[in-house]
Amino acid sequence: MMTRALLAMDTAICLNTDGDPTAAATMAVDVWEHLPKAYRDGLVRTRAEGLRHALSVPARPGPRPARRSPGRLTAS
Repeated sequence: MMTRALLAMDTAICLNTDGDPTAAATMAVDVWEHLPKAYRDGLVRTRAEGLRHALSVPARPGPRPARRSPGRLTAS
């Protein structure tokens, strides 16, 4: 149960990063509400709080810079 919750919370974080904060918040709340209270601490809480913080920061307007693969960051 804990592993699935962590993966779902990570997916919510990715949704937010990809520009869908509504889906991110919905997924995170769903994960949180279905967890037993004993599991609402540690990594799950840390990731939920990180997402909450990210959701509270206004998105920057305009296009985001293109992401580079790690291989392109090294000199050839």
